[in-house]
Amino acid sequence: MNGKSSSSSASLTAAAQWEIDDATWAWLRHDGHLARLGEHGLRAADEKWRTYRATWAPRPAAAWGADWRTWIARERTPAPERPNLRALPGGATPLAGGMTRAEAHTAALLAALDEPTGTE
Repeated sequence: MNGKSSSSSASLTAAAQWEIDDATWAWLRHDGHLARLGEHGLRAADEKWRTYRATWAPRPAAAWGADWRTWIARERTPAPERPNLRALPGGATPLAGGMTRAEAHTAALLAALDEPTGTE
């Protein structure tokens, strides 16, 4: 016995098998995330979340749900004027406009802060 409470009664699941429950769908609608992201944006955010969490150890569904809601609340609506962040799935595109690597990183950081890059 290591002093930790046993969680064997809680069913563990992998992120890929976690399913959005009715309460989470209600949260998406009520808090405006579904309207903000749209169906396509929500699917893309969900795919990014599942890809990022794929290697994590299984957890209770409630823990995945809380983590997923936090991810979605921070997710931004895709916009053509934002640089594609190369560290995210699908982001391995060539550097735009002949920028140096440092300039591309700076542009990505500024875009994340919603600051103009001066290259618009």
